Amino acid sequence: MAGDEVTRLRALRAEVAGTCREAGWRQALTQAILCRCTDEEPPGAATREDLDEAAEHAGWLLAHDCDQWSFALVGRVHEVRWEDFGDPADRDAAITMLSEADDLREENAWFSAADHEALAELLLSRHADRGVPYDLDLAVDRLRAALRECDDGESALYLRYRLGTVLATRVTHPGTRHADLGEAVALLENVLPHLPEGDPATYQATFALGGLLRSRGLASGSAADLERAAGHLGLFLQATPGDDPLRPKAARDLASTLTHLGGASDAS
Repeated sequence: MAGDEVTRLRALRAEVAGTCREAGWRQALTQAILCRCTDEEPPGAATREDLDEAAEHAGWLLAHDCDQWSFALVGRVHEVRWEDFGDPADRDAAITMLSEADDLREENAWFSAADHEALAELLLSRHADRGVPYDLDLAVDRLRAALRECDDGESALYLRYRLGTVLATRVTHPGTRHADLGEAVALLENVLPHLPEGDPATYQATFALGGLLRSRGLASGSAADLERAAGHLGLFLQATPGDDPLRPKAARDLASTLTHLGGASDAS
């Protein structure tokens, strides 16, 4: 168990301190603490003190060798501490450190799709709190990088879904890129038939696609886009419970879409 490994490594401190083994010991102990935080049952078995200790060891490693892996380790500790305790300063540190790790990687070094995706989610979380467009732009870049590194399959399917919904969010911002709308529509139309029925991602994709097609149809006067928008918004309303927070907007958009199509305006 991770806890047993943490205990074993902690007992070696006096033996390895100040020797050539210290860096390897600190790295191993940091990774063991992270393993305890993320893998051990029940969830939350690791304490804030555990993560503070991991941050100390990772910081020591970074101070002694500013390489990709040290930045990544520091970033990972702050990421886990943010997830467990919610301090925005940890999220900021995780974004900075993980971005630096990626920037420093060599051409043949491996920064995985999961690494890119984790960084994108941190950026999206910060954007949701602060509304800084730059975070959204960086998250889009990271999701695209994750897709480039990801083998086709279920992971790629959900990455395309995530990128599509994030682009759908960026479309609503002032100064939006016109290409975002077309790319978001294409991504969501591609993934929607493959998402499982009842999956929350299916509902989100249906809602987002309906809104995107509505926006494009209103801008271009395309009845085909408006008809497809009405279909997706109607499906969303049929499939989601009455207390879903997106239902009021979906109902308003459907009514407006039907009005533009010359149909009934009652979307209830």
